[in-house]
Amino acid sequence: MKCILALKALYEKRESAMKLGLFFYKFKKRILSMTQDRQPEITSECMQLLRLISEHYVGVFSAMEYVFLFQFVYAAYRPMATAAGELICKRLLAPPPHEGFFGQEPPDEFDRNLQNMKTLIDFYLQGEFHRHVPYLVDGLWEAAPALVRNWECMTALLLEPRGGRQALTSQQERVLIEILVAAVRQAAEGRPPAGRRLGKKAAREVDGTRRWREHANMSRHFVKVLPRLLSKFAADKEKVTPLLQIPQYCNLDVYDMDGLGSYLDAALLELDCLVQRHSDVAVLEACARTYGTYCDEGGSAHFQAAPARSRLVDMLVDALTPLLDVFIQHEKQGLFLGHGEMGRICSTLRRLAAFYSAHDLSSWNLYEKMDSLLTFRRHQGSLPTEVVHCALQCTYYALLWQIVAATDRLPPQEALLDLRKRLMKFCLVCRVYLNHQSKVLSEKAFILLCDLLLILSHQGPEEDTGLGLLFFVPDHVLQCKLLTFVREHVFLEETGATGPSRVYSEEDADELYELFHRRNMLAVFCKLIVCNVLEMSAAADIYQFYLKHYHHFGDIIKETMTRTRQNDRLRNALSLLLCLQQLFQKHVDTYGLGYDPIEFICGPFYSIRLLARRFALTLGFDRARDAAHLIHRRGLAFAFSESPVPEELEARQRFPNLSFLLVLAEFSCKIPPAERQAALAHFQDSIPEGVPVFGEGDTNPMFVYRKSLMRTDYVAQGEEEPAANPFDAICKDCKRPQELPVGTCSTWTPDTLASSSTGDREPRNSSKGQKSNRDVFDVDFLSSEDSENSSNEDVDVEGISVHEGVSD
Repeated sequence: MKCILALKALYEKRESAMKLGLFFYKFKKRILSMTQDRQPEITSECMQLLRLISEHYVGVFSAMEYVFLFQFVYAAYRPMATAAGELICKRLLAPPPHEGFFGQEPPDEFDRNLQNMKTLIDFYLQGEFHRHVPYLVDGLWEAAPALVRNWECMTALLLEPRGGRQALTSQQERVLIEILVAAVRQAAEGRPPAGRRLGKKAAREVDGTRRWREHANMSRHFVKVLPRLLSKFAADKEKVTPLLQIPQYCNLDVYDMDGLGSYLDAALLELDCLVQRHSDVAVLEACARTYGTYCDEGGSAHFQAAPARSRLVDMLVDALTPLLDVFIQHEKQGLFLGHGEMGRICSTLRRLAAFYSAHDLSSWNLYEKMDSLLTFRRHQGSLPTEVVHCALQCTYYALLWQIVAATDRLPPQEALLDLRKRLMKFCLVCRVYLNHQSKVLSEKAFILLCDLLLILSHQGPEEDTGLGLLFFVPDHVLQCKLLTFVREHVFLEETGATGPSRVYSEEDADELYELFHRRNMLAVFCKLIVCNVLEMSAAADIYQFYLKHYHHFGDIIKETMTRTRQNDRLRNALSLLLCLQQLFQKHVDTYGLGYDPIEFICGPFYSIRLLARRFALTLGFDRARDAAHLIHRRGLAFAFSESPVPEELEARQRFPNLSFLLVLAEFSCKIPPAERQAALAHFQDSIPEGVPVFGEGDTNPMFVYRKSLMRTDYVAQGEEEPAANPFDAICKDCKRPQELPVGTCSTWTPDTLASSSTGDREPRNSSKGQKSNRDVFDVDFLSSEDSENSSNEDVDVEGISVHEGVSD
C-alpha cells in the first residue's frame, strides 16, 4: 500500500511521470497482477494508479490488458468498481481529441451522450463479463453521472422510431432498458446493489435537498414518458416487464402537484391493455405490483387507480364465472370442453392469481370458486395441470388474505373456526398433491404447504390476540412425507460436469432454472427446521448430503446448521450425531463388517469420516464443550451397543458398531485439553466385557479413539506420543496417499466475473516457488468460516424467495 501511494503521488505530476517510463515497463506485469490482491483497498488504489499511468503514456496497455482492467467494474468492492469505471470513461467514453475540423461544428452534449450510451451498450454486449447490469451502473454512478443519470438521453434512444437515425437494435434496446431501470432504482434508493461492499471511507451522503430535487425531477420525467414506453414495447414481454418497475421508484405525488393527472389515466389504460394482451406470469405479476403502487392508500394516484383496478377484476371474474359453470356441467355429463374454452379458463385464472398476490380480492368470493374446482378434481375427475396450478395458487392467496384480516381485526370465534377448517382442508389438498404425477403440481403443493405451515406455526396456542385457534404443527406422518419429497425431488443424481469449475452457458438455462427450483424447495423445507416447525432430528437426513451436493446446496445446509446451533446447541449436536449414525448403519448394511485398514482412509467409510470432521468444525470454538461431550457420550453408547446374536457367532458381530469409534474420534479436538483425561477415563469405563480385540496399532478403532483423546503433554511411560492425526500412521503403513479433492481457489468473488473464458486464465499463484491456493473444500485446509462460530454465511435461508434467482 505504501509503494502504491508513493507511485500515485509521482504519477499525478506530469514531469515526474515522464521520468518513470522505464520503471513502469519493468514492473508492468507486477502492477497489473496487484489488481487481484487479497486486500480490496490495495486493488482499488492500484486501479487508480493504472488509470493515471494510462493518461500519461500512449499505447502503454494492449487491447487485452484494457479488457482485463475493464472487467473490474463488476467487482464486489465498490471503490474498485468505481476506479474501473473511471478508466472506462477515460478510454471508451471520452470525446474525440480533434472535433470540428474542416469547418464542421462539434456535436453538442446531447448527441455526444447518445453516442456514449451506444458505446456503453456495445461494451456490455461484446464483453465476456459478468451479466449484471446494476453492478455496471453502480460502477459508473460516480464516474459518469452525466451518462447513467441522463434520463432524457436514455428515453430518447428508446423512443426513437424504427429505422430512425439513432434507432437501436432489439438487443440494444433490451440492454438499455435494464440500464435505465437499474439507474432509476439506485437514484430512488440511494445505495449500491445488493452484494456490493462499500469501502472503509464511504462517500458522504448527498445533500438531502439536492437528492430530493433530483428524485422529483426524475419522477416528473418518467410519469410523462412511461405511457409512451409501455405503448411502444407492449408486445415484447422481456422489455415491458422491467419497465413496469419504474413507478415503484417514482414519487407519485407529482401527479397532483404538477397537474399531470392525464398521464396517470394514460398509464392506467396501458396497464389494462397489457393485462388483457399478455398471459405470461412475469408480465401479469409486474402489472399487479404496478397497480399496487398506484392504489397505495394515502397516495395521490389512489382515487383514480383503485376504480380502474376494480373494473378490471370485475371483468375477469365475470368472464370466469360462466366458463366454470359450463365446464362443471359438461364434466358431470361426461362431456369435454374444447381447447379454446379451456385456454380461456387457464388464462383468466392466471390473471386472477397474479392480482391476488398483490391485492386483496376477498370481496369477489374467489375462494368458493377455487374450492369447487379442487373438490371437483378430487371427487369427479381430472383437470388440466394449469387449471389446478392456478386454483391452488388462488386458494393459497385467499387464505393468506383472510389470515391478514383476522390479524388486523379479531373476528368472532365462529369465523376463526371456519377459517381453521379451510386451512386444514387446504393442507389436506396439498398433502394429496405431493404424490401427483405432474412434477409442476407436486412441487407447487410442496412449496405452498411449507409456507402455510410456517405461518400457522407462529399462531401460538396461547396467543394474546386470540388467534390460537389457527395454530397448527405437522404430525409425524406429514413430516415424513415432506422429508421423503425433499430426498426424491431435491437431491438428484447429477449428470455431467459439476463443481465450482463448471461454467454455465446460455444453453444451460433450463438446467440452471431447475437447479434454482431445487434450491428453493430445500430452502423452504430448512426454514421449517430452523423455525422449530419440524423436529430438529429431521435435519439429520438433510445433513447426509452436505458433502455430496456441496457445490449446489452446501450454503443452504451450512446456514441451517448455524441457525439450529443458535437455537439449541445440544439438540443440534444430537442431529449431527444422528446423521453420522444413519450413514454408518447404511454403510454396514451395504458393505458388511469389514475392518480393512484401506477402508478407513478411502472409500465410502472415509466419506463418513470426512463429514464428521466438517461437523466438528461447525460446533465452533466457544461454548462447544457441552455439545462435544454429549456427542462423545451418545456416540460411545452407540459404538458399544450389542447386537442380539447367538453366542457361537464371532465377537465382532456382537458389537457391529465398533468401527464408529473412528468417526467419533473426529470430535475429540472439540474437548478441551484439560478435560480429555476425564473423557479418556469415561471411555475406559464404558468398554463392556467381551469386546473383541482385532488388529494392531492404528488398525484398532479403540486404540485410535484412545489416542485421539490423549493429551500431547501426557504420554504413558514406554509409549510414543500420538500423531496429530491418528490416521497418519495408517496412511504410512498402507503406503497409499489420501484421496482428497484437488482444485484451485477462484480469484473472483461470486459477485464479480463469471465469463466463459475464466477457466482459460492462468492461475494467480502458478509461478514457481509460490504456494498455490488450496481448494476451500480440501479437508486439510479449511476456511475460517468453518473454523469459527460464524453467523455471516453465504446465503440467508429466510431470504430466498420463490421468484428470484442465484446470487447470488
